Parts: sequence; C-alpha cells; structure tokens
Amino acid sequence: MTALHPNSYELIRPLLLGMDIHLIGRSILEKQTPAQIFVDNHEHPKALFAQAGHRYILAGDPEIDSFNLGIKQMFANVIYPRAVAAGLEGFAVYYDSAAWEEKMEALLGDKEIIHANREYYACKELKHKWQDFMPEGFQLQMVNADLLANTGLKHLETLKEEMTSERPSVDDFLAKSFGVCAIHENELAGWCLSEYNADGRCEIGIETTSDYRQRGIGTALTLAFLEHAFSHGIKEVGWHCFKRNESSAKTARKAGFDKVCDYKSYICLVKA
Repeated sequence: MTALHPNSYELIRPLLLGMDIHLIGRSILEKQTPAQIFVDNHEHPKALFAQAGHRYILAGDPEIDSFNLGIKQMFANVIYPRAVAAGLEGFAVYYDSAAWEEKMEALLGDKEIIHANREYYACKELKHKWQDFMPEGFQLQMVNADLLANTGLKHLETLKEEMTSERPSVDDFLAKSFGVCAIHENELAGWCLSEYNADGRCEIGIETTSDYRQRGIGTALTLAFLEHAFSHGIKEVGWHCFKRNESSAKTARKAGFDKVCDYKSYICLVKA
C-alpha cells in the first residue's frame, strides 16, 4: 500500500467517479473533505482504499492480493483498535462494485459485519413550498453564527456535533456548508444540513428531534433547504438512506426527490 499525496489526487479521479452517487469522492478530489488515500501504485493506481471520517471506501480492482493484504492489516491493526478506543459503535465501508463483496470477510477478518441495503435519491428542482408544510408555532432559521450564539437553545450541542460529522470544525462548516433549522419556543425541533458540497452538488443530512417527529417538520425543512440550495448555485441534491428506513424515503419522495438506485454497503460493528 502506498499513501497518495493530495497533489496526486487527479490520478484517482476515474476510480472515485466510478461511484459518483457518493459525492464524498468529488469532495475529496476538490480537497474539501480531508482524507487518507492509499493506492496499489502511486504512478498508475488501479485500486484505492480511502478513509474520510468514519467512512471507508474501496474502489477499483479487487483482485490485487498484495493490496488487499495491506487493507486487511490496516483494519486489524489500526482502524478497528482506533474505533474501539474512540468508543464508536461501528463504521461504514462503501465500495464501487459487487466484486468487492467476495473480499469483504477476508478484509475485515473475524469482525461482525452487516451487509446493509441502501437507497439513493436525487432532486434537481424545487417542487413545493416549505411554508405549506411547516406547522404553526415553528420558525425557520438558517444555521449560522447568530443561531449558534444562542447558547440557551435546547439541542444546540447536538446540532454542532452534526455540523462536524463531515466538516473538521464548526467554523469550517459555516464557511463551506449551509443548513436550516426549525425552532419551537427555545428548542431546536430539527435541522437540515449540507454535506460534501462539490461541483454544484451537495448531499443532505436531516434530523428531527424526538418530540417533534411525524408532524411534517422534516418535509418543511427539506424544502427550505432545497429552496436555499437551488438559489445559491446548487444544481442537484442527493439523499442516502437505509432501505429499511421507510420514513426517511417517504420524506424524500414527499419533498420531490426521485429514486436513482439501490446499493449496498457494509457496517463493521465495534465491540470493546
């Protein structure tokens, strides 16, 4: 395995764009998302293994035994122990072709893994108004410095955690991403945040706090998010969800997203 310097990322563009429903690839190429990239050959890479946050990516030729051995050793000796030390419940592994599935048990050793069915949706135009879905008594607000200055706002720390799930810091999120939230009295009822903004696209991360679910807030937030995105240069917004998460898919469809495809990923469970 050879670590790839960011100045050489163009060499792996064909590999990352082979799984283009995952916008994280374009974000890495634009150096918007910090990542560690390993390849089989630093001059003519045919396979890559990438780590960005708690996401791991396999792309390219899955039949390079020496490279696969390096991946296996990294999972066993570095990634899994680090996840245990961090108290993680698990981490996700994404891949670009079904051929990797035959290698996964060998790569992850004796660790407990789940093969998860997922769906990808996309939206390119605003089809509804958020005002038609937001319940009375709730206010819409952008996620910005003024919002974060309201330190008495309930669930504010959880929002900050979400802001840094993809960005390295809150300040980095405010500089490069955007989001909207719903407020009821002095409590955050939910938020919708952009992820992996790159090449006129972004993905969406959404959460409604437990006391405010099943009230249309998620749909209203999504539509407000889309309104802002499309008026600020975004041409396409992506939505990922687990296939079993019917409520997430329902919200996406209600907000005007169209299903693009089904795909699979792996979740490696972490046990201390």
